[in-house]
Amino acid sequence: MKLKTTLVLAACGVLASAAGAFAIPVSKAGPVREPWIGKDRTDLVGTTGDSARMTAGDTLLVDARLGHASLARSGSGETFLFAQVSASDDKAASAPPMHLAIVIDRSGSMKGDRIANAMSAASLAVERLRDGDSVTVVAFDTSAQVVVPPTRLGADTRGSVAAAIRSIRLGGDTCISCGLQEAMVQLGSSSLGPDRVSRMILLSDGATNVGIKDVSGLRAMARRMHDRGVTISTIGVDVDFDEKVMAAIASETNGRHHFVANASGLPQVFSQEFDDLLASVASSAELAIELAPGVEVAEVFDRTFRREGNKLIVPFGTFSAKQEKTVLVKLRVPTDHDGSQPVADVKLVYRDLVKKSDGSCGGSLALSVRDDGREQRDLDPFVAARLERSRTAQTLTEANQLFESGRIDEARAKLAARRTELKKTESSSLALAAAAPAKAPPRAKKSLDRDFDDQLGAVAAAEQNFAAPPPAAAGARPSAPAPASREGKAQVRVNQQAASDLAF
Repeated sequence: MKLKTTLVLAACGVLASAAGAFAIPVSKAGPVREPWIGKDRTDLVGTTGDSARMTAGDTLLVDARLGHASLARSGSGETFLFAQVSASDDKAASAPPMHLAIVIDRSGSMKGDRIANAMSAASLAVERLRDGDSVTVVAFDTSAQVVVPPTRLGADTRGSVAAAIRSIRLGGDTCISCGLQEAMVQLGSSSLGPDRVSRMILLSDGATNVGIKDVSGLRAMARRMHDRGVTISTIGVDVDFDEKVMAAIASETNGRHHFVANASGLPQVFSQEFDDLLASVASSAELAIELAPGVEVAEVFDRTFRREGNKLIVPFGTFSAKQEKTVLVKLRVPTDHDGSQPVADVKLVYRDLVKKSDGSCGGSLALSVRDDGREQRDLDPFVAARLERSRTAQTLTEANQLFESGRIDEARAKLAARRTELKKTESSSLALAAAAPAKAPPRAKKSLDRDFDDQLGAVAAAEQNFAAPPPAAAGARPSAPAPASREGKAQVRVNQQAASDLAF
């Protein structure tokens, strides 16, 4: 990699097998007016005119920026790199073939409406799959049972698949790892071609008590599945499932974590997952951040990643139309000299399901080091908002832990402090953004003020539900919801889903 001190123009689009594919013809009649002059070109790096920011892309668009365009010489050198990858709303002319694996908890606690609604939701999902798509259904208790092996759907198979789902019967304990492992084996035995999209939906109402039980072990298992191209979305039913385990599995594979307080809500969640799957526009997306010499990573927020020398590789997986995923990295940059300081090259690669080809885009980021006292002191407002999202997610998780251990006053105090910090950052960030409105990321799903509003809303909901209710009688001491009560457990799981969404 050759890092440049100024922003490099880099085209984003289909990977070519020959260099000549990118050659620009030159007319002998005079200078050629490039076809993009006078038009917006989001597929070229450099449209921002700012070396601390790059925007490039088509089906997938990456907006990468540094927290500071300039730093003080001999200062701490601390800044952030924030990358937001967003998908276009151009759906493929024909949706890619899908393989949906449904992994259902059939332990004894799923009795009654829970198992009935789970089977109904699974059946509805199968009904919406198209002829030619594939489905696998695995049920688990102490061990895993293949209810439906990988089956290509058609008029001759739909009836038998539906009947097999209806045949699921309750069993004993809960072995989530057993269900995941068996589903992975089944997915690996099928093939729908290079553009297929695989999704696994894991549904459980309890804590795993057989097989792999610790969060780190299940994370490692989920990571191996993601490396094989599978996204896992998790659904926790009622209030007794282990929200930390379910959220970790989803996070590790770029899936969503859902909390369903009542099993009657399962069809809606299954429908949401199916709609996302059907609208897939890119798969196997990975963002490579190649650091310039001397640049060090202090922290990667909320995302799994791997190191390859001076590269950070962040897997993003599959994108549906209009979907957005982000990564935030805290960096230490050399500031022992004046002038331009290269920071990183950023490159996104993915399988373009709209164009049915491989896609890539990228560019370079740099900042200036100054000793004249005119360095940028305030964090870029959009970087600040993303940093606050991570902090809010962490606060919700920590408040949950305090609440569950009975330290309810400390949980409330932590939430109150987060609310105060958020409002302060919101005020300064909105003022900075108003001064430079052109710096907003393209295709952003949320405005800056809505981003902060959503965070404040999540904190307020947690505060309200962890708060003491009005006293039952005059002079009576108010009591907070007990951590072991249904209300207390429900709020913990609401907080966990909010934290997962904020970190996505």
